[in-house]
Amino acid sequence: MKIWRELLILVLIFGLIWLAFTWRPLSLPGTELKLSKEREKDLAELIMDNLEDEYEFYDDSVVNKVLKPVTTRLLDSLKPQKYEYKFYLLDDSNEINAFATLDGNIYVFSGLLKFVDNPEQLAGILAHEIGHHENGDLVDRLMKELGLSVLAAVLTGGDAVMISEISNLLLSTGFDRKQEREADEFAYDLMVKSQVNPARLAHFFTKLKAEEKSYPDDLEIIMTHPNSKNRIEGALSYPLPKDFQEKEFTLQWEMLIETNL
Repeated sequence: MKIWRELLILVLIFGLIWLAFTWRPLSLPGTELKLSKEREKDLAELIMDNLEDEYEFYDDSVVNKVLKPVTTRLLDSLKPQKYEYKFYLLDDSNEINAFATLDGNIYVFSGLLKFVDNPEQLAGILAHEIGHHENGDLVDRLMKELGLSVLAAVLTGGDAVMISEISNLLLSTGFDRKQEREADEFAYDLMVKSQVNPARLAHFFTKLKAEEKSYPDDLEIIMTHPNSKNRIEGALSYPLPKDFQEKEFTLQWEMLIETNL
């Protein structure tokens, strides 16, 4: 009996040693599941390739006219930055949306630019997307939805279907309430630092909520985040420094959009 017990203990010891060398858990208490910067960049490039197959991209000359004045002010106010941010403009008037993928990439649909009243509203939306990057929400979401092993398989195999699914996952509004709330708070703070009143973002969501029902069923609208009323109230009530003064963008917005999109 003693021999069998010792044999069982020996087997268990060897089993534990084997697991230690061959099994890598997805997460451990007190640690974060991470995607390396190199793999994140590679995956971002695969996602862009997929998006280029689905959408027409505006060239840099248009991006520099309609997006760069806004993004430059935001990024000048964001120090330090986790990423070297890159902004792309996609041609789709039926998408009132902007979304972030990986490695600092942010995509804006032409439908959003035609919908916003002014560049200050756009600044708020882009600040929110930057917040998802800075808070690590995008990598965290992919890890939770797919897992590191699936992402690694996509990178090595280049599965077109899976890459398309990843793109669609990031394009959809699937962040949890905590992530959305933190991205909102990040956006308000960055807007203030950039001399843009956070109330501008509330005006955008108010307009979107009021006009949402008048659109055809096939029009995709960004307003699917939870607690929209609370988000509007949050933007309107965000405390401003006593010496805060908004600095409006010197852009003829309506003419700029009409002549370039």
